[in-house]
Amino acid sequence: MGGVYEVYINEDELTKIDTMRDIRMGTQDFKKVRDSDWLYVDKTGLIHDVLFGPSEVTLFTRPRRFGKSMNLSMLDAFFNLEYPEDNTWFDGLVVTKCPKCMAHKNKYPVIHLDLRGIGVTDVDEFIRDLAYNISSLYQKYEYLLDSDTICSINKKDFEEYRNGDANPISLRWSLLTLSKMLEKYHGQRVVILVDEYDDAIQNAFGTDVQEFVLKMIGDILSRALKGNDSLEFAVITGVTQIPQESIFSGFNNIIVNNIFSSDSDDCFGFTETEVKGLLDEYERPDKLDEIRSWYDGYRFGDADLYNPWSILRYVSNGFKPGKYWASTSKNEILGTLLENADEEVFKDLRTLSQGGTIFKYVDPAVTFDSIMHGIDNIYSMMLVSGYLTAVSEGGGYRLSIPNMEMYKVFGHFLDRYTKSEIVPPNNTWDTNKLSEAIINNRTDEVGSLLYELFSGTLGSAMLVNEHVYQAFITGLLMELSGLYCVTAEFESGNGRYDIMLERRSGEGPNVLIELKRCPTDANQESAESMAYSALEQIRQRDYTHGLTGRTLIYGIAFRGKNPVVVSDILEISG
Repeated sequence: MGGVYEVYINEDELTKIDTMRDIRMGTQDFKKVRDSDWLYVDKTGLIHDVLFGPSEVTLFTRPRRFGKSMNLSMLDAFFNLEYPEDNTWFDGLVVTKCPKCMAHKNKYPVIHLDLRGIGVTDVDEFIRDLAYNISSLYQKYEYLLDSDTICSINKKDFEEYRNGDANPISLRWSLLTLSKMLEKYHGQRVVILVDEYDDAIQNAFGTDVQEFVLKMIGDILSRALKGNDSLEFAVITGVTQIPQESIFSGFNNIIVNNIFSSDSDDCFGFTETEVKGLLDEYERPDKLDEIRSWYDGYRFGDADLYNPWSILRYVSNGFKPGKYWASTSKNEILGTLLENADEEVFKDLRTLSQGGTIFKYVDPAVTFDSIMHGIDNIYSMMLVSGYLTAVSEGGGYRLSIPNMEMYKVFGHFLDRYTKSEIVPPNNTWDTNKLSEAIINNRTDEVGSLLYELFSGTLGSAMLVNEHVYQAFITGLLMELSGLYCVTAEFESGNGRYDIMLERRSGEGPNVLIELKRCPTDANQESAESMAYSALEQIRQRDYTHGLTGRTLIYGIAFRGKNPVVVSDILEISG
């Protein structure tokens, strides 16, 4: 845990969360959150760790939307001498328990550069967007132009940066130049904060501008952070840890704090104590088990953590679970993985999606372009990006899917990429409806949803055998992975069942589904007869062998796109 927690407060104080009524999603301005009296989960222990850590420059890498930008905004509010020392933004927060920390409050000129969203279509776009970001940064310090302490040559450089006229060569010196000016004007070394340093770098991988972008960002940072006498300290954030030889070459003053680091491990993401406090604030402590199954499961260093973005969306959306974090990205990592996967990868993914674990040697210093140079690199990228969680074991790591939200993401991608002959349904079709209808034994609804699905998705010429129906339905039910082990065409009893949902957690029933495809000239009566014969096949061949407890069995017969659905309930003793 962060040092300020250990040294200055007791366990009762650690449970404290500011009780603020409103949640504002997407707001990453700490000052605005505090001024507006919105919900803020206290992460000011990071201030102690930054001030008294072992290095002048710290790179924090965590998955997207785990609080990196809010933490940088908080550091800016605390250290920046632009703001009045008597501000109330930190009143009641953990950092006020640390007198050594408070001695640094609003004492430094701060440079806060955000490198998100820079275009990388070509070199011209990248330079134009980068120059715009630098221009916006310099505009905050126009008071330097009125100072007699800044020479005319430096003022000319300042105007070039402020006006967005800097060329690629001069842009490399932009942060260093500004830090020198600020230190000379204020008589105080500067704090540099750089948010999402790797965003443009990762977006450029595999394109013609990859090397140019990497070198430009590397040059800007190395000039400002290595051997800069005007620097007090710097904090950088990103999702990935670009290998040091690629971007931080020659740095001897940088410490990388990644998902395996124990220092500051609870400063990104929500701890269970904080989640309990949040639920108490909104008077819904009864939701802890649900929120735990959906959004818990991450481990950074020695801390067990919840996904903060998803929890805030869950609470603000009326405590309705969903794929909130997953919906903020195209999940291109999983797409890249599955587009280039071999049978070994699919075997691993099936193991993971069924609640199992896999053992891998992973390296947190991994980039998108390294995905194609080794299977373990793929899993390294998935791990640092938040799709998997890891526990150290025998020199490597035991990987697993952390929670229900990620099970649903994996289920969607397995559905999409394991059925090359079938086009998945469009995004307006809610697969949750089918899953819920099946596990709740609503046979009429199951039938109508299957008809709606097949009618709106597949051509009749594709429905050539039972396997097509089986593959499509199985893929959709992969969304239940985590609650269920979803399997198809496996040996059980005296034969091979079509689809099984074996309960892994919760109180839902086990489910067995046997499918039949009717002849094209079959009538409704014949289809019903085939559906009941499918039920009888489940019983006679003992497909439920090994299951215990309440079990639903379904017989589904298809006449083209028209299903007939019948079911029965079994109580199987252990």
